[in-house]
Amino acid sequence: MNRSPYSIVPGLRVSKQKMYRVPFLETLNQSHSPKNSILPSTRGLRTSRFGNRNRFSFNQSSSPVILYIIFGINALVFGLWWYARDNAMRLGDTRLYRFMIRNFTSGEPNLREGRWWTLLTACFSHQELPHFAFNMLTFVFTAPAVLPMIGAPQFLTLYLGAGLTASLTSLAWPYIVDPILHGERKSIARKRFGLSLGASGSVYAILSTFAMMRPHATFLLFYVIPVPARMCVAGILAWELYSAGYPSQGNHIDSVGHVGGLLAGLVFARMRMRR
Repeated sequence: MNRSPYSIVPGLRVSKQKMYRVPFLETLNQSHSPKNSILPSTRGLRTSRFGNRNRFSFNQSSSPVILYIIFGINALVFGLWWYARDNAMRLGDTRLYRFMIRNFTSGEPNLREGRWWTLLTACFSHQELPHFAFNMLTFVFTAPAVLPMIGAPQFLTLYLGAGLTASLTSLAWPYIVDPILHGERKSIARKRFGLSLGASGSVYAILSTFAMMRPHATFLLFYVIPVPARMCVAGILAWELYSAGYPSQGNHIDSVGHVGGLLAGLVFARMRMRR
């Protein structure tokens, strides 16, 4: 790895990121038009192949404006991180950098100091370009396919709810699961000073919601290998569970948050399908 930007401010270090590191996915059935060439196909949503036509009917409130807003906020916060880091490294001015850490990362240190809003703001926050690019590209691929199924209000609920769930899961895991797997001392020390950021929990939730509501969809793994959507999500969940329970040395990826996001999407889709 290159030099970590988290060492800029002494005593403040973001030790874990919710970075999307799963091999890039693309849906098999796509139009080759410029507009749809990078988006999952919604073909088949109104056919009997998926059972009840009304269950997944297009919602009148499925305006893409909500997608632009979410993407724009992520881009704005990413720009602020880069500006703050540049100020800290070139000018030695760490005020904005400290502000970003205290208001756009989730973790026990911020929660103990009463900054509860960071549980949500962290899901719009990316420090590094690869982190931002992977999450936003995946968002662009999957969100336009999910939005018409559930409508803008529920899509926003899914994004924010999954981000909140990812943050809370990341906070609770060391006190509930890690003591069973590793012992109390190691589990508490691993997260007490850790901070997380990124939209991966929300993006994973969108992906798992899509897989549940489009069970016959197919993803292309590495653009070559066709994999059923549900099987792909099941494989991702299994990998993230293993990575969360047995993280590698020096791993800065918050797999626990990924698990929370995936499960949030599965629960959301299940509740939606029961209506």
